[in-house]
Amino acid sequence: MNGVPLPVVARLLGHSDIAMTMRYAHVGDREIEEAAERVGQAIASIIDGAAPATRHRSH
Repeated sequence: MNGVPLPVVARLLGHSDIAMTMRYAHVGDREIEEAAERVGQAIASIIDGAAPATRHRSH
């Protein structure tokens, strides 16, 4: 899909159900690997920049 999100493609094609778009979308291993890398980088940046979580109980 060359970086175009499937919901956008679905709307452009007039599909009311994304399952129809997915039926014709052929996602290659390289696209999966690239997406996994982007997700991993996003998670790592959140973890690296996150302050320790604290919860305050109200009584």
